[in-house]
Amino acid sequence: MSIPLKLGQQLVPIAKFRPSMRGFDCEVIVLETAIPTTTRDGQTIHTFLVADKSASIIMNIWGNDGKFIRNGDIIRIEGAEAKLFKGFMQLTTARFGKLKRVGEDTMLFRETPNVSEMQWVTEEESRSIGSAEEARK
Repeated sequence: MSIPLKLGQQLVPIAKFRPSMRGFDCEVIVLETAIPTTTRDGQTIHTFLVADKSASIIMNIWGNDGKFIRNGDIIRIEGAEAKLFKGFMQLTTARFGKLKRVGEDTMLFRETPNVSEMQWVTEEESRSIGSAEEARK
């Protein structure tokens, strides 16, 4: 059983995520978990493959919140961010974002497309690529 949305709350599907989006809400199911990594300054990052009915994406959760998330959990994120890391988009929580487990194992989802496997370029990079291609002609 899922927790109802707040009045006026809209969930953004993964397929609509764009790099640098901030402060949106979404709901995903956890498909895979990875072994947590630790940064040089001692921060822990928990990495998951998550999906909804439109697509899948890599989700990174910093700190202790991620150690309680398991495969099959349905997570609602309030204050989510879509960020680029090395040209690939990932989902994370904003500084004051909230994670809430709202269900388990009962959500329709699509594994493809995985938007974390798509390389994103900035407008500047796109213009420079276009200029280089024009110069070759």
